[in-house]
Amino acid sequence: MFRTKILLGVLFVVCAASISNAANIIYVDVNGPNDPGTGSFNDPFRKIQDAIDAAIGGDTIKIQPGLYTGQGNYDLDPNGLAITICSTDPNDPNVVANTIIDPNGAGRGFNFQSGEDANCIISGLTIRNGYHGGNGGGIFCYYSSPTIANCIISDNYTLGKGGAIFCDNSSPTIANCIITNGHANGKGGAIYCNYSSPTIANCVISGNYSGVHGGAIFCQDGSPEIIGCLISGNSAEQYGGALEFWWPESEPNILNCVISNNQALQGEGGGVDCFYGVNATLTNCTLVKNSASSGFGGALYSLGSDVTVKNSIFRANDANLGPQVALKPYEEEQPPVASSVSISYSDVQGGAPAVHDPCDALIWGSGNIVAEPYFASFDSDGEPDDFHLQSAYGRWDPNSQSWVTDSNTSPCIDAGDPNSDWSGEPWPNGKRINMGAYGGTSQASMNGNPADFDIGGAVNFVDFAEFSNKWGTQGSCIHDLVRDGVVDFADLRMFAENWLWQRE
Repeated sequence: MFRTKILLGVLFVVCAASISNAANIIYVDVNGPNDPGTGSFNDPFRKIQDAIDAAIGGDTIKIQPGLYTGQGNYDLDPNGLAITICSTDPNDPNVVANTIIDPNGAGRGFNFQSGEDANCIISGLTIRNGYHGGNGGGIFCYYSSPTIANCIISDNYTLGKGGAIFCDNSSPTIANCIITNGHANGKGGAIYCNYSSPTIANCVISGNYSGVHGGAIFCQDGSPEIIGCLISGNSAEQYGGALEFWWPESEPNILNCVISNNQALQGEGGGVDCFYGVNATLTNCTLVKNSASSGFGGALYSLGSDVTVKNSIFRANDANLGPQVALKPYEEEQPPVASSVSISYSDVQGGAPAVHDPCDALIWGSGNIVAEPYFASFDSDGEPDDFHLQSAYGRWDPNSQSWVTDSNTSPCIDAGDPNSDWSGEPWPNGKRINMGAYGGTSQASMNGNPADFDIGGAVNFVDFAEFSNKWGTQGSCIHDLVRDGVVDFADLRMFAENWLWQRE
């Protein structure tokens, strides 16, 4: 979504390199002139598995838009090969939406079960209507760690675990994907992980359902990295409406995520649930409108686990006890395993009193605030929520793809941990990271005047002295006001235009 641009850029380079340097490009077109075809541009294979069976390591299989269903177009097995299986343009949403692998309930889209690694790539495909009576409705990963990028994975169903994706002893990279309407009778409506540590980056995970635990993601004995994701509208019958982590081997790192509108229908942890011995970290996350109305912890529930929260925002969550956060010891062990939640530099609605803490184990750290965060759009006239922070100095508007200004400036701007890296945020800023999901990213709301280099609240001789010392500097720096790669007369003109500015 934001911080993962570098990761995604690497993935796109990998895909492009696979195409340009591959031993062969093998073509697939469901409307090809011959069946099975030969895989050439003029005589493509009609079935994807035929292309896979003809491939060797390094090959790229390019799939023309169309509906791929029936035998040979589902339960696809790359057989351990380092190959790329992609649409004609993985970066074009229309191409992705119209390059469809549809088992029509007869099986999965892909089976990775032969030790595939990150060099086995699927990119730019829609995988829908998969079904399995065991585990993994859409994609099955067993001791395999492929790269899954730029895909739409929707409406997949399993009687077991992992409605969309099942991972056992696997650590795939799942990047820039939309994973929606997955259904698991067991755990993990969208993604299930067992002894697995996937990287899940820049994904939209919405509308998934688990009949037990983990409406979006369930992880047992693994350490997933969940980065820059929008996780919304998922539900679980019992625990973890959005995310659930189990057992001492789990050490999830959740960074720059929006977790909203998820629900634990009958149990605990509407947003994030950490169960017994989990050591979890949430940094720069926005958790809003999650619900465990009949249980504990609307946004975050820790049962015998240690959770560290920093630079995050908790708002409008709901639970019977602990609408924002709840802690509880794990009493199945003797002596009971204590819980611990440490919160710092975060905006928590209701403050410490809104945390259910019967064991007095909450660590209420430095820098916490209890304030209206002033989201760009929140419950206004039926418009979709926008969790960018309002700013009089510049806020990114995803609808217009431009910077706009507001009458308010959020108190969450420049309020994160002073030791956190703020360099990814656009200038001007207070040389301090913002709270919330966009903090530390290129979409962080701005604050101040670009010529106020010392962030003193005025543009004066102190700033001019700093500007003069940077004269002629080449490369990226805050003194390059026009952002042309060098500090020169163009920047001096802009500095002069801001001379004697003062913060109101």
